[in-house]
Amino acid sequence: MIEADKLTVIFRRGPFRKPIVALQRFSIQVQQGDIFGLLGPNGAGKSTALYCLLGLIRPNHGSVRVLGESPQPGSALFEGVAYVPEEPHYHLYLTVEEAVSYYGSLYRHEVSKMKVNEAIQRVGLTEFRDLKVSRCSKGMKQKVGIATCLLTTPRLVFLDEPTRGLDPVMTREFREMLLDLNRQGSTIFINSHILSEVESVCNRVAIMQRGRVLAQDEMTRLLRTDSDSYAVECDAAAN
Repeated sequence: MIEADKLTVIFRRGPFRKPIVALQRFSIQVQQGDIFGLLGPNGAGKSTALYCLLGLIRPNHGSVRVLGESPQPGSALFEGVAYVPEEPHYHLYLTVEEAVSYYGSLYRHEVSKMKVNEAIQRVGLTEFRDLKVSRCSKGMKQKVGIATCLLTTPRLVFLDEPTRGLDPVMTREFREMLLDLNRQGSTIFINSHILSEVESVCNRVAIMQRGRVLAQDEMTRLLRTDSDSYAVECDAAAN
């Protein structure tokens, strides 16, 4: 489904400033049916990697294949791809219902009003369906993006820090939505810096830092501990 091979991305900042190496020989493989987590601290290069997979950034070196093709903006392959960015930017004059309906229609599939209603209800926005997006909170805007993903069963779903801005109840419900989508046939790719978020849903994970992939394996193997050594910390004894 996804193959990134030795990606290097360098951002140049002018003649007198040191370039930023955002990705260094970044390589991952995502198989059909995976819920794949890309885990790393802020600034590790996760979003840059995602932009390469979406065809929004062309790497300086390396290659990318998504659904068997090289991703290019406007390519037909994105008819089977859903994406919720970390910071969604919507047409603020639309209502919640209008936004979900409009963005769903961009997939070139007819979206029924019933489907829109079901998606809005699923993310808990029914009572806010007529609210302008300009008046929505950050978490509510995130739900609009999630609702759009639920209108179809995309082959591949990209999520960049998906639970940012969601309350604890919605975070739990969101995880169930991801598992449902996956059971229906969607492969899911999640960027996150929160270990518990990735651990709760992902079957495969890549851990990255400073633009490099440090480890990539099944979640169960990465959680396995084979060490026979322990560290013990003690406070100094009182006199």
